Amino acid sequence: MIRSQALVETLTAPTPGALWRLRADLLEQGAPSDARALAVVAEFHSFLDRFATATSSRDLSHLASKLDIAAVGGVVVEQLFEFPDPKDLAMRVLTGGISEGLMVLASRQYVRAQKGELESLLRETAWTLHDRLWSWAASANPDLDRSERRQLIDQLTAPLRNREVAIDARAVLVGRIFQVLLLGHLHDAEALDRA
Repeated sequence: MIRSQALVETLTAPTPGALWRLRADLLEQGAPSDARALAVVAEFHSFLDRFATATSSRDLSHLASKLDIAAVGGVVVEQLFEFPDPKDLAMRVLTGGISEGLMVLASRQYVRAQKGELESLLRETAWTLHDRLWSWAASANPDLDRSERRQLIDQLTAPLRNREVAIDARAVLVGRIFQVLLLGHLHDAEALDRA
């Protein structure tokens, strides 16, 4: 099996950078460009990169939303100092509060949109992993009945499609499945080299 610091990082604390280096290590050690392990590395890299981008966008949108909420309070304080007449103050606070409130609602929609992007990424990745698991299981254990194989793979990937499971927990499961597939394909390639 490949001895690589990038492989250790990929199995313990995967990052797009570690996967980039692992890809280079595999190619340097002679893996054919169409090797299944390289395809898994590419898909894992893509998932991590897209997940990191979407979560940082979500976090920034969430922060912006919180800042917008704080700005509503700032408008009220500002109005208190500018308009000592209670009737005029009430009208200004009401109109300012409505417009600021609409801005807050709009920013919360960005946060929801980011969650939708993460959900889409997880559904797409679950689809890819189901196919990868099917192929790997079929080659690793060809005698396993297809309906049993389907049941096992469905059980493994079901949490990825379950919106009740936290996004971060599903992302961890995705990572673990990619790691298992990667190790499986590396082991299979090593077994072929020894044969």
